[in-house]
Amino acid sequence: MISNQLFIEFKTELLKIKDKNKLERVYYEKLTKCLKARKFKAFELLFNASVDFNLFIDIKKIPNRFDIISKLLLNSIDKISTGYQTSALGEILDTLRFCNEYNFLERDISNLEKYSLRNLKKDTLFLANLNDLFGKVSNSFILYVYKVMPQELYEFFIKSPISFIPDRDGLMHYIKNIFFNQYSIYGLSVRNISPIDNFIKVFKENYPFNESQFKKHEEELTNKVKELLEFEVLYRYRTFYYDTEEEHENQEIKKHLVSPNNIIKNLSKVLKKNNYKFYNLSMVLHGGLGPQGLGFTYSTPKGEVIEICSDTRQNKAIIIKFKKFLKTQFIEKLGKEMTNLHIKEITIEKVVNYLIDALDKKELISYFEKESVLRNIKNFLLEDGEYQKFSENNLKRVENKITNAIHAILRPIKMMDQYKARMDLVARGLLKSEDIAKLTSLKEKSHYDILRERFFFQYITNWFYEIYETEKLKNENKNNVNKYERNDKKQ
Repeated sequence: MISNQLFIEFKTELLKIKDKNKLERVYYEKLTKCLKARKFKAFELLFNASVDFNLFIDIKKIPNRFDIISKLLLNSIDKISTGYQTSALGEILDTLRFCNEYNFLERDISNLEKYSLRNLKKDTLFLANLNDLFGKVSNSFILYVYKVMPQELYEFFIKSPISFIPDRDGLMHYIKNIFFNQYSIYGLSVRNISPIDNFIKVFKENYPFNESQFKKHEEELTNKVKELLEFEVLYRYRTFYYDTEEEHENQEIKKHLVSPNNIIKNLSKVLKKNNYKFYNLSMVLHGGLGPQGLGFTYSTPKGEVIEICSDTRQNKAIIIKFKKFLKTQFIEKLGKEMTNLHIKEITIEKVVNYLIDALDKKELISYFEKESVLRNIKNFLLEDGEYQKFSENNLKRVENKITNAIHAILRPIKMMDQYKARMDLVARGLLKSEDIAKLTSLKEKSHYDILRERFFFQYITNWFYEIYETEKLKNENKNNVNKYERNDKKQ
């Protein structure tokens, strides 16, 4: 709404300008204002409206565009470092998507940079991640992510260290080795719990199988491993405590629920290098990150096991994938449930006829519509002349029976049952293990979004740390030279 208002305001001003040269100059000024204010939608509307003014917009003519983009990105980084607003990581990606879409980062590339590009493009995982997050990317975009972002991140933290880690070496260690191994984002908790090799080792101890035999008789053996397996794993990991600014080693036992079929079927892919996929490994039944001790684990292309917490709010997000009914299906099931509960035929007929008229033919009835359907039926009964004669207790009994009938159809599914249903779909080849993360979400962000975004920022922090180590070595060498020079003068 604000973006639309800003666009209308700017367009109204521009329509008053008659001089062509002045119009073009002011147009670029307005685009720059949108960019500085991070009003990407207003920028898009104004950019597209240039056709109405018979103007061709050259992004390279937007003044100081690189400085503006840097300020936008550093503002997001500041939110993370000073207020632990980790959702600002998503802001960074949105800014980069916008830059990529409008070619904001295009520039001339030197021969030395072309050499760097050739080496970068050998990293197929990095390129796959960029394409996954941003679509098709240019060479300038790749170089910006590789060269400019880590450098600016380094300069930001050198000048503005985090208050709870005043020690520079400790800060750099924290950013590279701790932050993305234990953090919360978008209302979810994320933790790197172990290398994938450790997880597979424990799985094999609990479910011994002959890998070569499985490959020879895969179809036959697949049918024999449809059951789910539970096993416990003791994890040791270091946790950073903000209040004391210290790391401590912790121990934790997690109980995993796995599908042997899923693990064995995807084992070679999970362990394979240069495979840009995030496979589901298990559901955590006990000791998980969620408030109920639950969680889901996934493999990463870097050989990690990442746990992402799940809570009751996520149940709804998962249910919608499995529990939807067409209008006719829902009404038919409701009629049967009401009959089973011995509701009078006249009441069943009235409710069914009401729903036939009230529900949209194309509407899918799910867990989310349950309360709305119940409320509408109760209002219908209250307005019906026959039921107005009922005593309050009798009417309440009828309402309760109808409520029970609807609950029987649109009942919530336990998290474990949901996981079993998904593993069954994987076993039958109707769902891929690597797609489960995409189907598990909270609000607008899926577990897959978290995994691929984390993967991207791991590259940035690694390059950032390389810059830090290089600069640190330079300073140490410089200090040593100065020290020797001072000693020579004394002698």
